[in-house]
Amino acid sequence: MKAVTDVWPANRVAARLSPNGNYNDMGSEDFRETFTYVASQLEKIGLAYLHVVDGLAFGFHELGEPMRLSEFRKVFSGPILGNCGYTQETAEEAIKENHADLIAFGRPYISNPDPVNRFRNRWPLAPSEDMATWFSFHKEGYTDYPVYHSS
Repeated sequence: MKAVTDVWPANRVAARLSPNGNYNDMGSEDFRETFTYVASQLEKIGLAYLHVVDGLAFGFHELGEPMRLSEFRKVFSGPILGNCGYTQETAEEAIKENHADLIAFGRPYISNPDPVNRFRNRWPLAPSEDMATWFSFHKEGYTDYPVYHSS
């Protein structure tokens, strides 16, 4: 972060942490202490925000209880962005409880080109599509999902 903030102002830089992730055998017995420490050090820099992939939708290393945004809020006072497996309801709850300032949605955007309207109007989300169609070189998938039409 020092090298990055030597080039760009800290308020234009962010960090992304995945404390619960298991990708490529991630995870360690001291993950909670490690990620809490890292977030407390990032607090001192004055970052634009801290992006925490706290959901378990991509798997969990199962080396303790999953970390939650509330733990990061205790050591990081800047904006916190949560991500991974949130629903409209759980996102609104995280923001209401001041655990996050923003919740990001990734997968729902693929099969729902209009998630803002769906959330605003309490319309249902389309089911997630098979990952094989997400980055297809064919006309089906990724860009041809319909917007919601109320009947």
